[in-house]
Amino acid sequence: MIGNQYFDKLVAAAPVNSDSAKVDWAGIKSLLESKHINPSEVLAVTWCSFGIRNIEALVDSSALTIVHPTGIISSVGKRKSFGGSLKFSELNFSDCRQVSEEEHTDERGLGKYCIEFTGPGGVLLGRLQWEWRAKRFRDSRAEIMAVASERDRVMAVVRSLTV
Repeated sequence: MIGNQYFDKLVAAAPVNSDSAKVDWAGIKSLLESKHINPSEVLAVTWCSFGIRNIEALVDSSALTIVHPTGIISSVGKRKSFGGSLKFSELNFSDCRQVSEEEHTDERGLGKYCIEFTGPGGVLLGRLQWEWRAKRFRDSRAEIMAVASERDRVMAVVRSLTV
């Protein structure tokens, strides 16, 4: 992974439910360095998508999401086509006014467990989204609860930093 034993252990322990991504680890390491984030100070790592669109949208790609003392950064470590800078989403806790849990399900057997971050005036700053898909003609409760559990695990870390 990136060569930091603590960080690599967090990544290895992060559950992979419906969300996973192919990661360029050199890009992740470079991103952490450019943002002055010490990998040994990371508090949680999870596989999810970072969204800023309508909660029903299924357009956000999964990435490695890193919770650190001052915020959240989400990326797969790849570079933009033009300019060559790293692609990532970022949220600073200092901008947040409210953190809330959200859930969405639809009739096709799809759903999301989310953490929403809002800023001044109720403006959506970003949303961490863990998706689940019910299996046809099968009991999918265990898979759905695993996704909810991962959201709850990350929410506990976020609440400890934003309250």
